[in-house]
Formats: sequence, C-alpha cells, structure tokens
Amino acid sequence: MEYEKIIDLIHEIESSSITDFALQKGEFRISIKKEGTKEPKAEDDRTIDIEERGNRKRETQEQDVLIEEGTMIRSPLVGVFHAAKTQDGEAQVAIGSHIDEGQILGAIEAMKLMNDVVAACSGTVAEVLVKDGDLVEYGQPLFVIEG
Repeated sequence: MEYEKIIDLIHEIESSSITDFALQKGEFRISIKKEGTKEPKAEDDRTIDIEERGNRKRETQEQDVLIEEGTMIRSPLVGVFHAAKTQDGEAQVAIGSHIDEGQILGAIEAMKLMNDVVAACSGTVAEVLVKDGDLVEYGQPLFVIEG
C-alpha cells in the first residue's frame, strides 16, 4: 500500500466515528485504534504502527508554529497547492491582505481531491511562500500571518 494512501486512510478514520480499523492484504497488515487505546504490536515486522504516526501528526497539526514575525500556516499534506481566487481570477490572498480565522486560503490537490488550507488565526498576510500550482510537502510553510 502506498504511503499517501495510508495517510489518506488515517485522515478518513480520524474524521469518522470508527474506533477500530484493521486491513490485511497478503502479508501487509495495518491496524488503527482511536481513543487512546493501544493494540499490542504484531510479531510480523511489516506491521505499521499507524496510531503512533497519526498521534504525532495530529500533535504537529494542532500546534501553531509561532515565529517572531507571525504565525506560519503549513501544508496539511503532500500535493499541488492551488491559491484561492477572486471572481476576477486574481489570488485572493496576497501580501497585505487581511484574513479571518477559518478563512480558506487555498487548497491542496492530492489524489484528485481538493483539501482546503484554512487560516488558524486572524491577521495580515506578511508572506506568501508558495505560488499557485507549486508542489508542496507535508508541513511545508505556505503563509506567514502577523497579529
């Protein structure tokens, strides 16, 4: 199973009410448990402890990274960045733009699905670190927002 598909699976399970999930395909096995429960590791060394990776990823996403100039908005996943556009086709978010918490700043296209990049805070855009159509990595800085 491809790494990106595993990450997408984790996101789907995190956003659902499922508490236990297991999948086995041939010798590949994956098991996910939520609500702080831990499943003992299988003896097969190909078993992936998705719960630990998911918890580390969730902790990273929940923490706003503060730098001296402002708050950095980072990419939530790997994919192609698409800037939010106005009706005129101009980028909606540019240096000096005022944004509100929860405002959509753009989207990341991954596996033909669009995933919104949402502002974690209100403020003024100090830097736009990516261009429309850029390939971005998980955790890559996209915007810097000042106070």
